[in-house]
Amino acid sequence: MFAVFETALFTFLRESLLPSRCLICAGGREVENGVCGVCRAGMHPVPEPVCGVCGSPVGTPGTCLQCRLSPPAFDRCVSACLFEGPVREVIHRFKYGRQTVYKKFLARLIYALVSEKGLTADILVPVPLHWSRLAARGYNQSSLIAQELSRYMKTDVRYGIISKAGKTPNQVGLSKRDRGSNLRRVFRASAVAGKTVMVVDDVVTTGGTAREISRTLKDAGAAKVIFVSAGRAVS
Repeated sequence: MFAVFETALFTFLRESLLPSRCLICAGGREVENGVCGVCRAGMHPVPEPVCGVCGSPVGTPGTCLQCRLSPPAFDRCVSACLFEGPVREVIHRFKYGRQTVYKKFLARLIYALVSEKGLTADILVPVPLHWSRLAARGYNQSSLIAQELSRYMKTDVRYGIISKAGKTPNQVGLSKRDRGSNLRRVFRASAVAGKTVMVVDDVVTTGGTAREISRTLKDAGAAKVIFVSAGRAVS
């Protein structure tokens, strides 16, 4: 009984003396996983209907023309929010500003989406970084999101399943055509035969990374590939 009282007292004092603040705007109202209600309201889901394969907003249900003409290797690609406003700010701070505290919030966005769509997998796999970029940044943002998502989904994260064989220029700033050629044949995959693999990333831009990693996983024997991300860039 005393232990329960002590815990309740500590929680009351912590919330009274050190109230939660939004990590984006420093507001203190309706803060969940570091983000307040106002900032969450500025995070917009990818508008439905979306292509049932690549996840792009297409205006009509079904499969988009691009996926019919040039089917990607992944079976589904889904993203929680448009890559704009507070979502863009969160991902940039998380990815480039070493503010890893956002990992739980981004994982929660993805978990809400995959739960809504009924998506499951045998294993979770983060998009890899080349060792030199990992050493410079100090962490792989996709791995941190995957770790948190694993706790929600009760699905194991597997590291080393996908590796990046060569260092490539940053995708940011490249044209769509250059992004595709930039990633060609740079990934390697193993130990996925017969498995449904969910690949976790922070943001999907042109879809080049999703397509190339998924092709590599299918070549290695994966039965199904689902690519998920917190943000989605839509032109």
